[in-house]
Amino acid sequence: MTALNISSMGLAGTVPPEVGNLSFLVSLDMGSNYFHGNLPHELSGLRRLKFISLSSNNFTGAIPMWFGHFPELQVLALYDNDFTGLIPSSISNLSKLKHLDFRGNSLRGKIPEQIGNLQSLKFLNLEINQLTGSIPLSIFNISTMEKVGFTCNNLSGTLPVDLCRHLPNLRKIALSFNQIHGQIPSSLSQCSQLERHTHDGVYILPIYHFSQTGSFHERSAILGTSRNLG
Repeated sequence: MTALNISSMGLAGTVPPEVGNLSFLVSLDMGSNYFHGNLPHELSGLRRLKFISLSSNNFTGAIPMWFGHFPELQVLALYDNDFTGLIPSSISNLSKLKHLDFRGNSLRGKIPEQIGNLQSLKFLNLEINQLTGSIPLSIFNISTMEKVGFTCNNLSGTLPVDLCRHLPNLRKIALSFNQIHGQIPSSLSQCSQLERHTHDGVYILPIYHFSQTGSFHERSAILGTSRNLG
């Protein structure tokens, strides 16, 4: 057995440390249960994992630094829990990571600049947290990125003028309900894969509705309304 899937089974309690003895696991899915508490350090020994989902539980505490010690990891889903503290910079060690989903927690502080080292990343969702500061420019240099979400944080700053220059595969970007200001980058037209919707024959770019003031607010009706990343 290389996969353990106990998702949606109504399980409760804390994660037994003995799970860390299953060193042969490639996939671990414990999502949509009622697990709570901190994650046991013993899980750090599961170095063969390619897929981890602990989503939709009641886990608390900081996201452990040892999540950056899984050399084969491609999917890390910790969404809809109550993790607190900072996003660990060790995540940047996951060179094969394609899918990172931390939405719906209570994470704070700045987004680590080192996330830009994840040059295989296609999906990044940090929505509905308490993150502050600017979005690292390094994230806009991940050429594999297809979907990215920062909605419902306290992020500030501006977007890079050449936002689409290094994102040829970008399909969706969600930025609403932050404190981002300035002009909407004209380079959005260069995102050839960005999904477009039509309304009365007019193309609408779905960068999702902005709650900001100034130029973002003025153009939000033209550029789309909030939707899930999906």
